[in-house]
Amino acid sequence: MELHWFELKQIDRVTNFSSRSEIIKAGLIAKINVQYYCTFAKSKKYFGLENNINYLGVFKNKYLKAIEFRLLVIYKAILLVLSAKPIVIMVNQDLVTNVLPAVFINKIFKRNKRFVVDVRTTPTNPATFDKDMAIFHGKFKAAIKHFDGLSFITPYMEKYVMEKYTSNLPTVNWSSGADTGLFNPKSFVKSSKKSEFTVFYHGGISVSRGSLVLIKACESLVNKGYKIQLIQVGICVDKEIEAYIKTKKIEDWCKLLPPVPLKEIPQYIMDCDLPVLPFPNFMAWRVSSPIKLMEYLAMGKKVLAPNIEAFVDVFGKDSNLIFLYDAKADNQVEQISENIAQIIDNNLLDNFVSQEAINFVGDNYTWDRQANNLFEFCKSLWIR
Repeated sequence: MELHWFELKQIDRVTNFSSRSEIIKAGLIAKINVQYYCTFAKSKKYFGLENNINYLGVFKNKYLKAIEFRLLVIYKAILLVLSAKPIVIMVNQDLVTNVLPAVFINKIFKRNKRFVVDVRTTPTNPATFDKDMAIFHGKFKAAIKHFDGLSFITPYMEKYVMEKYTSNLPTVNWSSGADTGLFNPKSFVKSSKKSEFTVFYHGGISVSRGSLVLIKACESLVNKGYKIQLIQVGICVDKEIEAYIKTKKIEDWCKLLPPVPLKEIPQYIMDCDLPVLPFPNFMAWRVSSPIKLMEYLAMGKKVLAPNIEAFVDVFGKDSNLIFLYDAKADNQVEQISENIAQIIDNNLLDNFVSQEAINFVGDNYTWDRQANNLFEFCKSLWIR
């Protein structure tokens, strides 16, 4: 079996590329040929996987590039259907309609290929969410009608998306994981002890992800006399955040750092006291599976996060591996601030057993385990 995975994604712009590259690597170990097709913003990055990552298109103009990519997806999918190999063609929801010609050729000529739609995320803009979800379902319903299987990042994502449909199609859940070879605390030494309590976050930095709320929560603590350092590493997509830091003149303790290679992130995690995931109570985050949660746990860190499904469903009730705050509280700045203060004042990290977090990820959330869920599902599509 071969897995050919198409996504409308500029992989050089994202911080979560490991959810693609690690699946390819797992395929190499399992002797499954995983081919990944995508586009790019500025440069083609292969992450050492030149034989498996395929950039479709040559145009640099973003409008021409978008048209060219979709046309090449149509063409490539048809070529794959006409091949003699057992192939699963997996696409994200944005490309469902682009592979329909291949789906119809597959059925008419009985080529015996399998098609899967994979949903890693819903639309993430709160201002246009309802409109964007209508567009989402306009494409997704074509997969319900014509595809062979459905893939979701979390069970709650599946429940939310599928509430509009009655379907007997087989489904699989495979979530985010962690590269426990890279995110291994035994490979890193904590930098010299600082007097400040260090709060850390990495990934997409935006108002919609709660990044500004986290800054204001830490600012409240600093104003109360707490020695706090906040470090956020990643792509900042909202100038409002940068403007706030500059206007408030808080650069001395509030660090907004540009993206760094993934191999440098474990040292930041090792050096921090508390990773915080400040995601609001918004459906796009509730159905998600943040990679960074697994990476923090793999480094033996206890995390502060909201009590939304994306986090609660990972652990079940009353887990000692995570601090949960009330995502529905009216004042989220106050909620996060009070929780960090309680953690500091009561020394709640002192008795935390890091190995429990490390073991939890190793037992449940390695990329190999997630990839195996996907691969076994794909193989089963010929048995059903």
